[in-house]
Amino acid sequence: MSTVFSSVGIFSVAGELTCSRSFVDLDLSFNHQLPRWARKKTRHQDGERCSTLVVTNAAQVSSSELMNLGRTSLKISKLGIGTLQWGDPGTGFGKSYGEEDLAKAYDILIQGGVNFFDTAEVYGYQGIQSGTSSEQLIGKFLKQTPRTSGTPALSPVIASKFFTIPWSNFLVGGGFRLGRKSLLSALKASLKRTGLEQFDLYQIHFPFPTFSNSALMESLKEAVELGLTKAVGVSNYSKDQMEQADDLLAKNGVPLASNQVQFSLLCQKPLENGLLRTCKERNITLIAYSPLASGVLSDKSFSKTDSRSVQAKPLLEMMCTIGTNHGGKSVSQVALNYLICKGALPIPGCKTPEIAKSHLQVLGWRLEDAEVAALEQRKRDLKLN
Repeated sequence: MSTVFSSVGIFSVAGELTCSRSFVDLDLSFNHQLPRWARKKTRHQDGERCSTLVVTNAAQVSSSELMNLGRTSLKISKLGIGTLQWGDPGTGFGKSYGEEDLAKAYDILIQGGVNFFDTAEVYGYQGIQSGTSSEQLIGKFLKQTPRTSGTPALSPVIASKFFTIPWSNFLVGGGFRLGRKSLLSALKASLKRTGLEQFDLYQIHFPFPTFSNSALMESLKEAVELGLTKAVGVSNYSKDQMEQADDLLAKNGVPLASNQVQFSLLCQKPLENGLLRTCKERNITLIAYSPLASGVLSDKSFSKTDSRSVQAKPLLEMMCTIGTNHGGKSVSQVALNYLICKGALPIPGCKTPEIAKSHLQVLGWRLEDAEVAALEQRKRDLKLN
């Protein structure tokens, strides 16, 4: 057995898991939900024995790990990448990581089977003049890895978004945004920054009072008709807003492909308000941003002392146990796989080749239904937000 999760006191001893008392005690409520044959004895460092989970008959998944984007024919990986940080000096771009790191990460992801990349015109806007905004960086990487390389199924799928605030021109240039034509102008500017003739997916970043839903959907319909994007979506839309958008587009024969919202094991609103259920009913892909809850759902949180990380530790320790029994998966990998199991498309950030390699380990396996249920119950018991 390889050494795993030493930061929380788990290591290999003669083929058994040795763990700290606090780790094992927190796992007992989850373990007891399983049939007796699915349990395994492990021992503490002080020799006391306890029960932990052993996964048997793990669910098999397709090696391709691809799915359709909503009701479109676009084939996308079940894990995507969010590029909010790309080009943003506020996240350390130009200091702790740079363009070369991102280029290597992008190549690792593409070669590993992750082909969905989500950007926006305002991501890394500070670098537009120097050619290092998120859209511009993606454009550079696309030239290094042509979209037609490899098998068609693994061609990069690029999504961007329209910022609905009227004074967005102060960030990205162009004119003041009023009326539906401003979306088409912004879309063309984004295409120019990426060097593309057409996006795979173009989304409304969020609803804003100066744009009616009907006006925005009319613009998206026109964007499809003009060949500027293959598919259209929304972001930060409530269930009612999404249903209205889908109905408006359907009148013109255009499917609403996606709705991008905050969703993680800690942020369960899409489950609680019926949004995820409605997405499934209408075959609209729910794209999950902040899938790691701003880094709380990671192994690094074990060493953090902020209140949110401390409160989440019993949940993190359960995730650590589950990950161990799936071949040594990390807390982050369990968190992302959880969202895939819920039918969402998680889009974590990725700034380095090391993170890219870690993200690839999210694919090729699935949590058991009992594990998904236990994680959700632990979150509810802890009353975490």
